[in-house]
Amino acid sequence: MMFSWWSKIRWFIVIVLFAIGLLRVNQTTQAYPTVILVITFVGISILNILFQLQILFPNQIIGAVQIVLDIIFATIVVHLTGGLESHFVWIYLIAIITASLSIEKAGGFISAMIGSMCMLMLVITYNFGWLTPVTAITHNISVPEQTIFLLSYTALFSGMAFISSFISNMLRLLNSHNKDMSEKIESMQKQVENIQQETLRSRENISNYREVVKTGAKISTLDHDINNPLTIISLSIRRVKKAAQEYKDEKLIKSANQMSEAINNINGILVRLQELKRLELIKEERKKSQG
Repeated sequence: MMFSWWSKIRWFIVIVLFAIGLLRVNQTTQAYPTVILVITFVGISILNILFQLQILFPNQIIGAVQIVLDIIFATIVVHLTGGLESHFVWIYLIAIITASLSIEKAGGFISAMIGSMCMLMLVITYNFGWLTPVTAITHNISVPEQTIFLLSYTALFSGMAFISSFISNMLRLLNSHNKDMSEKIESMQKQVENIQQETLRSRENISNYREVVKTGAKISTLDHDINNPLTIISLSIRRVKKAAQEYKDEKLIKSANQMSEAINNINGILVRLQELKRLELIKEERKKSQG
């Protein structure tokens, strides 16, 4: 987001630079200012496109090349537009702010010092006659003015570097904090979802548990319902066994014994059901069902 906003500002600077260049061109009758304007406009447009590519494909090497090219281009623009008399010395700020955003901590300050060194090199080359400002007819050497010029712009560049670096670091910290908060919120949302799922499962288990308790309460009363028929069956088996002994019918005696054994097994089962009756939950459920 930070790079995206700065990219828009860079294109805005291109428009401002072009507008100022047109005003300068209209004030002169010579042809070379037009050529300089076109070169400047094309150059800064290319650098802005390179910056757009850096946003799409972040890379430290591309970022460093971007800043170096910005400083070199700014130096060329200053030379072509009058040297120390140029109205475009502020163009160094593009490289300085870009470095502050791209390189943490000292990136902007280093870029500011490099820009100041480039202007110093221009002054030295002008003073020794190795180079002459393109738009200037003559170059007057004035060390005090040059010193004030360099110091003032160095202070401006350094101040902008510190300000933009501070803002950049604050934005990075804010972005990191927001990212951490987003991760925590996402983690909490997952925990809430897990709790909700566990709650749903618990509700289902409670519902099933209640059904089991109700069923257990119903089963616990089966001993009473079964005991009465078993008593009648037991009496009948005794009569059968007695008659079998009187008639000495071994088969009938054996069948009567088997039925008695089966009844004893059923009684054992009913005794175990008595344990179910003693459970507090079953007692409470039976009370509820009985009103």
